[in-house]
Amino acid sequence: MNIFLDLFFVINLKMGVAGAAYATIISQFISAILTIAVLFRSKECYKLNIKEMTIDRSILSQIITVGMPVGIQAAVISFSNLFVQSYINQFGKSSTAGWGAYGRIDAFVMLPMQSISMTATTFVGQNAGAGNVDRIKKGIRESLFLAAICTIALVIPEFLAAPSIVSMFNSDPEVVKYGTLFIRMNCFFDILCCSNQTHAGALRGVGDAKAPMFIMLSSFVVFRQIYLFIASHLTTSIYPISIAYPAGWLVCSIIMLIYFRHSNWEKKIDPNYCA
Repeated sequence: MNIFLDLFFVINLKMGVAGAAYATIISQFISAILTIAVLFRSKECYKLNIKEMTIDRSILSQIITVGMPVGIQAAVISFSNLFVQSYINQFGKSSTAGWGAYGRIDAFVMLPMQSISMTATTFVGQNAGAGNVDRIKKGIRESLFLAAICTIALVIPEFLAAPSIVSMFNSDPEVVKYGTLFIRMNCFFDILCCSNQTHAGALRGVGDAKAPMFIMLSSFVVFRQIYLFIASHLTTSIYPISIAYPAGWLVCSIIMLIYFRHSNWEKKIDPNYCA
């Protein structure tokens, strides 16, 4: 629906950026309505019943404890990406457009691993509630493997077909050149995110949401800004600037893995806790 409305508002009604925004809002709104409708009609244990919808302070506290750090992290990282964009903008309009195309494509490639990370949080939380540490460890291994396979399956055709994919967004040869450069320099580094995303999801599942937040903010915001500042002063080449994302992913994956292995998360599992 989002794609259809994009085409309708932008091409048919000539609404430009505003049309794309309306398409996103409308499709999200309808998606929410359909999801709620399914939950009300369901016969499963998660069926929604208005009369039974009350606030449980204990569960609400757990939701806030796990969810708030994730929300803060997402907001700050999204804001920090504007600074990355500002460095790319210094190389001209074509590089800006190419980076924009790369960003959209990369967001699509990231979706499977991010979905698996969220699934890992739920899976780990359920098994933490049951006190089943062995099953948690197995689930993490399976999540890492599945995330890696899905990512590799996407980045290979992304690398090979980069010029064609970028031209779908902008056919200008200079934009295609920059977009292809960004994709081919960065896409195979997406595999690094499989580790930090999955381990972060697992830690949230056992109730440790603050550590992943601080690690990701330190890597994706603080380190990345320091890296960009130094790189921009040492060279005028776009190549070091264009790998700012992979540099942050690498640092995050290393720190997250070290923390995960030494945090003694197994001892933090409370049989009464359920994410």
